[in-house]
Amino acid sequence: MRGAAGSIGITAVQLAARLGAGAVAVTTSSAERGARLRDLGATHVLDRSGDGGGPGAPSGFDVVIDVVAGPELPLFLDRLNPNGRFVAVGVVGGQPPEDLGMRLMDAFRRSLSFATFSSDTVPAPERQAVRSTQFTEAANGDLRTVVHEVLPLAEAAQAHRKMDKGEVFGRTVLVP
Repeated sequence: MRGAAGSIGITAVQLAARLGAGAVAVTTSSAERGARLRDLGATHVLDRSGDGGGPGAPSGFDVVIDVVAGPELPLFLDRLNPNGRFVAVGVVGGQPPEDLGMRLMDAFRRSLSFATFSSDTVPAPERQAVRSTQFTEAANGDLRTVVHEVLPLAEAAQAHRKMDKGEVFGRTVLVP
């Protein structure tokens, strides 16, 4: 999971661990964030480039879920195992390099898959059913939500600046 410290990443880590993923590797910017992600189910904490993680850390990945994208996306595409899947679920780091399609074609013999996913493509009733299930699981303690801080709505701009700087772990809640 690349970009695991946000709300999508935190949920994905928990779901992967709960559903029996053999290894749940995450990238993060600090040891503190890594410890928090381990507490949520991550088995390997890597640096932002995908290195580190200690003994037994995977050198390749079967699936990469990426919230970040940006210019470093190909580094993770290159580390997919044969038949690996890469799913971009966000672009908070910007668009990937223009030669991404060429990199995929260069790896043709490894049978890699690249996809984008936006919940906007899921019909509203199905999306609401998943949300309802997740809210119930959160209420029951089966799925943990992480609130970084609660701020007044008037501080929305400050909340966005903190997110842009990577200072937020989880969610910031704005209240009227």
